[in-house]
Amino acid sequence: MKSKLFGVLLLIETAALLLTAAVAWHYQRVAGETDMKCFLLTAGLTGALGLLLYNIGNMAKRSTMQIRDTFMVVALSWVLFSAFGMLPFLMYGTVDNVTDAFFETMSGFSATGATVLNNIDVQPHGILFWRSIMQWLGGLGVVVFTLAFIPSVAKGSKKMSLFAAEAPGLSVEKLAPTMGATSRLLWIIYIVLTVLCAICYALGPMNRFDAVCHAMTTIATGGFSTHQASIGYFQSHYIEYVCIFFMLLSGINFAMYHFLFNGRFDVIRRNEELRWYLLTILGFTLLFVGRFYFAPRFNVFTDEQLASHPTMMGERVRTSLFHVVALLSSTGFQGSNFDYDMWGRLFLIPTVVLMIVGGCAGSTSGGIKMVRVIVLFKYVKKTIKELIHSSSMYNIKVSGQNVDELSLKRVLSFFSLFIIVFIVNVVVLTATGMQLEEGAISFLTCFSNYGPGSGITGPSGNFASIPLAAKWLLSFDMLVGRLEIFTILLLFTRSFWRRK
Repeated sequence: MKSKLFGVLLLIETAALLLTAAVAWHYQRVAGETDMKCFLLTAGLTGALGLLLYNIGNMAKRSTMQIRDTFMVVALSWVLFSAFGMLPFLMYGTVDNVTDAFFETMSGFSATGATVLNNIDVQPHGILFWRSIMQWLGGLGVVVFTLAFIPSVAKGSKKMSLFAAEAPGLSVEKLAPTMGATSRLLWIIYIVLTVLCAICYALGPMNRFDAVCHAMTTIATGGFSTHQASIGYFQSHYIEYVCIFFMLLSGINFAMYHFLFNGRFDVIRRNEELRWYLLTILGFTLLFVGRFYFAPRFNVFTDEQLASHPTMMGERVRTSLFHVVALLSSTGFQGSNFDYDMWGRLFLIPTVVLMIVGGCAGSTSGGIKMVRVIVLFKYVKKTIKELIHSSSMYNIKVSGQNVDELSLKRVLSFFSLFIIVFIVNVVVLTATGMQLEEGAISFLTCFSNYGPGSGITGPSGNFASIPLAAKWLLSFDMLVGRLEIFTILLLFTRSFWRRK
């Protein structure tokens, strides 16, 4: 069963590589680019292993996949995807070592957007398209794609566990009678949003290639661009507002669109996570606008920092809104005024807070998820009430529904593990030679699948010059952040591997 599923997943990657080869072939004809053979060769290797594993799975005795098998399949499939996905970068010479190639590819499939490339604008169209389609496949999840369109492959497996392992949150919400149908609905919504985004981009100063690539990375909340200057390259207010709109939509639980199309407005109105997501965007946008407005009145900013601030009110609003939505949706795109490192320390602190929180569960955004923050604050409020009224017991409700004891324990365990993982990573990253602040924010941005960090890894830099050991650790952090801590942690426990 596991071999067959691995085989199908690699065949899906093969199909994506062949599509990219077709794009490369087109630009070989019109522009003389030479990256097509890299994708054809990689597709051949990936497809051969995929067929081999599929046939082994077909010949093997049928067995039911256990819950622990689902976690192993999901985690290893992402590593396999990255191992084969990095080959075109090495073959073409986009990067010259395995570490950078794996980092770039894991950043792609995990929809993180952190990059080691300093020369994006000179890369051929095939390489640029591959970076975009990696993020698009990884945004909603390849295993979810398999459940949606090839459900027979996972027949006899625990599909709910497979789905939950790759699309984690507080709970898994079934939108249809089966998980296959639920996955299909989510992917249809995902595709529709991508098409609408591409059309809107193409109506502006983007050409069709840029529009398609940016639509894929916007809806996936990945942030890879076809230009080094990201969205700021186009110097277009229209493009920035289109990007803001679709980044915001991509940070919302996709189930809300299903309810919207079915006229279930009562469910949308009751959804507390959506309400707090939108209020957070509004509140932090006003905070940034206010700080830009009052900055010249404070002595804490240098002349250089003040020169980097937007001066007109319309520009302040657009810059603040773009920055907040890019952070909360964990997209990581950069607008025309993008260098938050230059804005000053007062802007960096709320930037890191938004980076950590992320968007809604059930969306393509990263971070710890808005719903967990809501539950945590409500738990603190509940504890305070029970201390005051010791004879009373209070329930925690989110969107009108009680949060059961198991879900509450998982949320509290998640935050505890997050703090432990943060401390361990900061210690190791500083031991590799990174500065304390740079190491801490680099971990947070990779774990939250946001992209840019601070300092040398900040919006005006990238991850090219950090130590090799740090790149491998941060690649692992991207995987942990995308699949979340528990999915990966289980693989490192003795009881997980012990057979009953």
